Amino acid sequence: MKSIEKDYRDLAALAKGRGASCARVIDADNIVLDRRVRLKCEIPVCSSFNRHLMCPPNLMPVEEFERIVRSYGKALLLQVEDEIDSSDRTEEGICKELDDSIAPTDSQRALHRIVNELEAAAFKKGFYLATGLIAGECLLCPECIGPASGEACRRPFEARPSMEAMGIDVVKTCRNAGLKVSLSSKEKVRWTGLVLLD
Repeated sequence: MKSIEKDYRDLAALAKGRGASCARVIDADNIVLDRRVRLKCEIPVCSSFNRHLMCPPNLMPVEEFERIVRSYGKALLLQVEDEIDSSDRTEEGICKELDDSIAPTDSQRALHRIVNELEAAAFKKGFYLATGLIAGECLLCPECIGPASGEACRRPFEARPSMEAMGIDVVKTCRNAGLKVSLSSKEKVRWTGLVLLD
């Protein structure tokens, strides 16, 4: 007889094998949603707001997503670490952070890849409603085609919105799971992703 607990362990191990610094299966009830998280996309306005198809306001309302999340039993929460000093609050540090010309990190892209691979692996294990969420904006294309174009996403099977864009309070969700989270660090930044399991 197939063990669902073994499937969960296998998925967490696969995430770590692909480069996640940690991966933990959690009860979906521990995912915290808060409309104020979506507000942070608009105030102060994020440079991706209404410019990326996988960013607000081009996503379902938080309330609708919360109803969907509550229909899931489990989720795989995973993190990828990056060597970034996000604690630099000097004018130079803040300007670097706000400079759109700075390339996204390899770790952020790695998390996106791992989330996609885990979603596919979960599907193959029978979690046919598995759905992945990344951290930050989708970085698959050098420039998103954007909602103003009226065209569909160029990579619809890979593109994913972030946990934050869907209204998930990543800080509280990670704390509920016993995972480290820091809003600024002189050592490492942790990108957090999620795969909803049924």
